[in-house]
Amino acid sequence: MPAVNNNLIYRIAQCLFLKMGAPEEHAATLAKHLTDANLAGHDSHGIIRVMQYMKEIDAGILNPSARPEIVQETGGTALINGNAGFGQVVATFATQLAISKAKKSGISFVSMGRMGHTGRIGAYPETVAQNGMAAIMFTGFMGGPFAQNVTPFGGSERRYGTNPISMSFPLPDGGRVLLDFATSMAAEGKLRVYRAGGKTLPDKWIIDKNGIPSDDPNDYYDGGAILPMGGTSGGHKGYALGFMVALFGGLLGGLGGTEASQFKWSGSSSIIVIDVASVSPIPGVSDAVQEAVEWVKSSSPMEESGSVLYPGEIEKRTREERLANGVPVEQATWDQLKALVREHGLEKELPQMP
Repeated sequence: MPAVNNNLIYRIAQCLFLKMGAPEEHAATLAKHLTDANLAGHDSHGIIRVMQYMKEIDAGILNPSARPEIVQETGGTALINGNAGFGQVVATFATQLAISKAKKSGISFVSMGRMGHTGRIGAYPETVAQNGMAAIMFTGFMGGPFAQNVTPFGGSERRYGTNPISMSFPLPDGGRVLLDFATSMAAEGKLRVYRAGGKTLPDKWIIDKNGIPSDDPNDYYDGGAILPMGGTSGGHKGYALGFMVALFGGLLGGLGGTEASQFKWSGSSSIIVIDVASVSPIPGVSDAVQEAVEWVKSSSPMEESGSVLYPGEIEKRTREERLANGVPVEQATWDQLKALVREHGLEKELPQMP
């Protein structure tokens, strides 16, 4: 498994998406998001997604040059049609719009639909926190031809998506507390990573096509389904949370592209941004958050546990380690990327790719 410099990951993604017809700014946005996902340790949403997006462009599902369009707007809200464009491009536009509105109104709610996969949704609340604000983001799938991969609690067939939710809060000096997880046992992309590495799952995250719990990622791709967060015993909570995320994200965001029914429930999102300065001066709020972090971390660790971590600390540590030592990429994924580089004649643009 090669350890790849983050700058090379960025260049591979940038060059390939330019070849696929993306404008320079779109290719740069995609490359940044995929690279940041790898640096944060969310390899399921990093460079491994290049192959998926290129196939979706070839199939006409994604329009690499599409730009997001505001279709409805008030002072504190907006609804965006992504026009079948890259999810990262649409969500970046929506996040900046939500930040701008929250600065004026104190709080904003922006929904977005008819777009591709948004990547790591934690990236957008993370951006909000870097601007001294707090955020909640919902990305939901329910029905439709795409991204049905989770079974409802008590069921045995796919009915909705992994429906991630993310929240952020600012810390002093540009830091942030960040929650970012799927409401299922795992994001589908994590199954790809385990399968590409020839590994079994850490636990029975899925059921096979016969409804039997399994830790073999191949069983999911052979007609199985991912279990809701909590698994076979506590999955009622993950299922209920995933259902509500589908409403806040999939339903409300999907209204931005109702003329294209195949996108109505496909990866639509909503983001809430709160200008905490409108509630209390920034130093007071972020210092209080820092105190909360220090308080929970002061707990003595349980046996065989290294230490208590605050939400987002794993990503912070992983980013520091990978910036220094490179990003591990599964050999199967790396081989696919090298084949694409050769196929598109990019050897001269990427001479450092071994």
